[in-house]
Amino acid sequence: MNLIKRYWAAGLILVVVVAHASIIGYVRSRVSRLTNAKSTAIEIGTFRFQNIKDFETVYQFRLYAIADPSHRVQAEESIKKLKIEILESAEQLLRQVEPEWLADPTQTQIRERLMDLVGKQLNEPLVQRVVITDWLKLPSTTFSPTVTSMPASLSETADDHPHT
Repeated sequence: MNLIKRYWAAGLILVVVVAHASIIGYVRSRVSRLTNAKSTAIEIGTFRFQNIKDFETVYQFRLYAIADPSHRVQAEESIKKLKIEILESAEQLLRQVEPEWLADPTQTQIRERLMDLVGKQLNEPLVQRVVITDWLKLPSTTFSPTVTSMPASLSETADDHPHT
């Protein structure tokens, strides 16, 4: 009994130190797991396009697919394999969408159509949703033509019809 009366304070301090060390160890292990976790966002690409009903405006944005965490690797591999097909189909869709969809600040209709398109290309439910970022709406006059050389026969018609 004398031993307990004599060393009770030291024993209490030892218990507190052990509890504190175990809590710090647990928190550090959780943090290390979070820093090693990969994002489920997979970049599909950057789009710049003109709608066929509005040649005065150029739209630009970045598109990401949010993969199902349990199928992230498979989704990333499938998107890499089919990237050019996804890009082509998306650009065709975007050039033909309704102008009202382009005016929507939340891009709801565009996101829904792009999600359908990605799902059809992948043929598997690997993607939960698509995300649009860096949305820009610019006047087409801010872009210079990308044609570096043009045959003389085409340059005459290009001057007559600038939007064809």
